[in-house]
Amino acid sequence: MGRIKMIDSRTGSILLDNGNIVLNSKIAPNELMATSLYKGGSVDPNYLLKDTQEINGKIFLLTLFFKGKLKEIHLSEADKELSWENWSEEKEMKKKESHDKWLLSVLGQEPYQYTWGQVESVFDKKGCVSSIILRYL
Repeated sequence: MGRIKMIDSRTGSILLDNGNIVLNSKIAPNELMATSLYKGGSVDPNYLLKDTQEINGKIFLLTLFFKGKLKEIHLSEADKELSWENWSEEKEMKKKESHDKWLLSVLGQEPYQYTWGQVESVFDKKGCVSSIILRYL
């Protein structure tokens, strides 16, 4: 498991590996492939990090979405108890509530609109998943 120090609300950067890896809107797929986060496979247009990452005390799965450069980072709280066999919308909505509380503790009150982009907590009914999305301009 990697360790993320923080989300920087001033820049939209996520610091990984004790600050040695910075994810932000400037990173391209080939740059990601040169880091320890890359574990093989196709990166463009999206890449699921194989290892969970800790951000401010919560463990997440991260999916990165590229369009030339990094456009979105999706964070979804890792839950070993939740699987497709026992999935329910109620459990997924509890995960969204957990995401909402975590965002409040890390970034303060909404709205999470910044000069670099935005952050939102969503439940995607079609995809059956709750996630936090960092979306870069």
